[in-house]
Formats: sequence, C-alpha cells, structure tokens
Amino acid sequence: MSASREKKNRQDLAASGIPDIKDIRAAEERKQQRRSNWLYGSIAVIFVLVAAALLVWNSNIIQRGSTAITVDGEKYSAAEVSYFYRSAYNSLTNSQYASYMGLDPSKPLNQQTLNDTAKMMLGITSQEEMTYQQYLMDSTKKSLVELTVMLRNAEKDGFTFTEEMQADVDATLKSLDEGAKQNGMSSGAYLKALFGPNMTSGTFEKILKDSVLATYYMMNYRDGLTYSDEQIEEYYQAHKSNFDVVAYDYIYFKGTAPSTTDADGKNVPPTEEENKAAAEKAQAAAEEALARFRNGESLEDIAKDYEIGSYFSQTDASNYGDTMSSWLFDDARKSGDAEIVESNGSRYLMLFHSRGRNEYETVNVRHILCKLDTTGLDKEAEDYQTKLAALKDEQKAKADQVLQEWKDGGATEEAFAKLAEQYSDDGGSNTNGGLYSQVSKGRMVPAFNDWIFDANRKAGDSDILYVESGNYSGYHVMYFSGYDAPYWTLQVKDAISQEDFTKWHDELVKDVTATENGGIKYVG
Repeated sequence: MSASREKKNRQDLAASGIPDIKDIRAAEERKQQRRSNWLYGSIAVIFVLVAAALLVWNSNIIQRGSTAITVDGEKYSAAEVSYFYRSAYNSLTNSQYASYMGLDPSKPLNQQTLNDTAKMMLGITSQEEMTYQQYLMDSTKKSLVELTVMLRNAEKDGFTFTEEMQADVDATLKSLDEGAKQNGMSSGAYLKALFGPNMTSGTFEKILKDSVLATYYMMNYRDGLTYSDEQIEEYYQAHKSNFDVVAYDYIYFKGTAPSTTDADGKNVPPTEEENKAAAEKAQAAAEEALARFRNGESLEDIAKDYEIGSYFSQTDASNYGDTMSSWLFDDARKSGDAEIVESNGSRYLMLFHSRGRNEYETVNVRHILCKLDTTGLDKEAEDYQTKLAALKDEQKAKADQVLQEWKDGGATEEAFAKLAEQYSDDGGSNTNGGLYSQVSKGRMVPAFNDWIFDANRKAGDSDILYVESGNYSGYHVMYFSGYDAPYWTLQVKDAISQEDFTKWHDELVKDVTATENGGIKYVG
C-alpha cells in the first residue's frame, strides 16, 4: 500500500466518524480474551521404534509439550504460547479495520511488514521496520509476562478463583461448542482450527481459567480506584479537548484525482499533476461556496451544486487530533465561524456551531433475553424460513409469558431481577439480575439503544423488543431502572483510572522478561 493511499485511508477513517484510535485499540484490546492412537507393527525392533517415534511426532505430543517460552522461571509449552499467538492473530484478521492494515492472511507473516496505518492503529511508535510475525510474537510475550505476574500477585494477595469466574469459563466453553456445531466440527477440531494443531481441550481450559483469574485480578484493582468530584472536575479542566464534543456542518470537496485503468485492466494511480489540478479545483469550489454561505445560503443547499462536494452534519464529534479537529477545538472558536480547512489535498468548508461536554445522563436497565437458537437450522434448506418463524414465535411466547409472570408477581424491580437470573439467555447479565448500569449512547444494539434513550423514558417502564443482529437474534423483556451519572464524568473517571491502572500494571511487569526456548518453532 502506497504512502498516499495510507493517508487517504486515515482521512476516510476520520471523515467517516470512526472513533479515536485509542478507543479502537482499547475497543480492539477489549474486543482480546479466550486447549493417539498408537498403532505400529512388530516386524523388527528398529521399524517399531521408528514407527512409534513418527506416530508420537504426528500426534503433536512432543511439539505441544515443548517449552516455547519461559517467564521468570515459569515454563509455557508451545500449545500454551499458541493460545496467545493465535488469539492476537485472530484479533487482527477479524478486525473490521484489517483492510486498512494491509495484512494478507494468504502470505507468510514474516514476509509482511506493518504499514504506517497499522502502526498507528496498534499504537506502535517505533519507526523501525517490523514484520507481522515479530508483532504477534512481541504481543504474545507481553501477554505471557502479564499473565505470570498477575497470577503470582493474585496468589500473594489471596485473590482466588470464584464461582463468577467459573461461570465465565463455562460460558466461553459453551460458546466454543456452539461455534464448533455451527461449523460442523468437533470441539477438539474447532480448537485446533482456532489455536493451531498443538491445542487440546485440557490446555485450552487451563490457560482460559488462568487468563480469567488474571483478568479479574486486574479488574478488581481498577474497580477499586475511586475519585472525588473535585478530582474529576480538575482533570476535566486540564484535558478538556479529550472529552468535549463539537457540533458542526461541513462540505467535503474532493481534492484528489481518481485512479484510471490501463489497457491491461491494471489500476493506474493519478499523477502529481492530476492531483494538483484536482486540489486547485477543490480550493476554487470551496472559496466560491464560502462566499455563497456568507451571502445567506445554507451549506446543505450549496453542496448540491457541486459534483465534487458532499455535505455532512455532526452533532457530537470527538477530537481526533487531525487537521479538522485542530480547527474545531481551537479555544478561540465561536458559534457561526466558517473557514476552509485543507487536509491531504482535499478541502473542507467548515461551519462551527458549539462545543461542550457530554452532559446527557447514562442509564441503568435490566433485561431478559429470550434468544433464538438457530444452530440446528440449515439456512440452505427449503423449510428454513418456516422453522425460523416457528422459533421466533416460540421465543416471543416465552417473552410474553415472562413479562406476564413479572406483572402477576407485583411488577417490582426485585422481582424482575429474579426472573432475569431464572430465564435470561444473556450470559453477560443473567447472574446479576439482568442489570446493565451506566449505559452510554451507542453501547447497545440500535433497537435496545433507541428504547432506553427515548426522551420520554421513565423509571419502571417495561416492554418487549425484537433484536436481530450479526451476533444473535431474540426478544428482550425490558425494565428501565432509571438514570445515572452524566456521561462526561464516566469518561473522565475512566481516563484517570486508566492512567493509575497503567502505572500500577507497568510497575509490576517492568523488570520481567520472556525468553524463547526450543519449542518456539512449534508456535504459529
């Protein structure tokens, strides 16, 4: 991918309103969590020995048991290391931003280097060339160092494995089985497809339990951090541009020339002269549009007259650190300010409206999910739609029954919580009364989000919603608990606690290193 194309990618990311790269990483880091038959003849002793050796080798017993990495005396087998290596790899390749990173899964990873966009997204500041193989191995080592250190500190602090942690493990194992069924594979084969040929169910479950314990230990530390209202306000005042949002309109005037196709059908990028001409055209159009705006026309109407112009309106845009953001978040900016901003050759006619922090209140909501289990349905079968409709009717009837049972039982929040623990298919909330607290806008799927943030919503409201998404389909029996803290305060608390957590974490792992051993050649 060329440097100009990478710049265009980053421009497209920002112009599309994609979240801050830190959120993508955070978001992308939150999205990184979750294991022979011997046959030989007896023709001759030497043949038997060779046959046995080959069979042992082909069963991967030697490979998966070989020590691949050692962390402060703690040995990790090739299978255990592969868990983290493949987790990092799967996270990369399944990311919605993978196309921007230039990673080609069909090519050897040690022959592909990270482009600038990939480094930006992954938080890599080094200017040195790095292959994807190196990146994944570095990520794996960091994960193993963290795991080792956190498990030892958890043991020292008397932090032990709980029923709640086991519930998370069980939920992951259940999801694994469901994934295997959906792909027509056994759980063991599915594990190997995900984490490599060395993985076994026993290894997977062990490393999963260790990972869950380490994660809970870190969460417990961070959740225990508290801050006063004065500390929150002080931090906000010192970092306003990180939390404020702006409302603005703009017209985007494309300032780069299109690529063409040669006689052989190959893509031909525009020349410098062509791009220069396109940029000049964009500048002229932007200047003309600015004059029209100052004469009283709206940006939305003006944009309709330009083939290279597109109108956009933003109500709560964050600071992305780009050229547009620099103009928008300038402390001198006033409502009604209009100006042309240049970025990567294109022109943006900007109209500023307002800036402030996200004052809206987050919400607390309980729900009971009646999920459609479609694992037994064949999408290619003629009766698929009929069976799917029957499943929907079945789960809708269950949702109606649950809602009625709640109403007949006094219609209290406590009663709803008990029913959630009894009936809900949502593993993320069915152990705590179906509660999601301090929910912010956009966190839930659209239908769920729209219901809880309805302007007329009030405590005690209930309803049944149908949700169909890429992850699941089902009916939600809803109960609105009420409003909670303003969103901006949660943002600030999260930022402060992240800083304090990072200091604590980095201090614990700073002198611990991971050493490669002979078994490392079986990882990947």
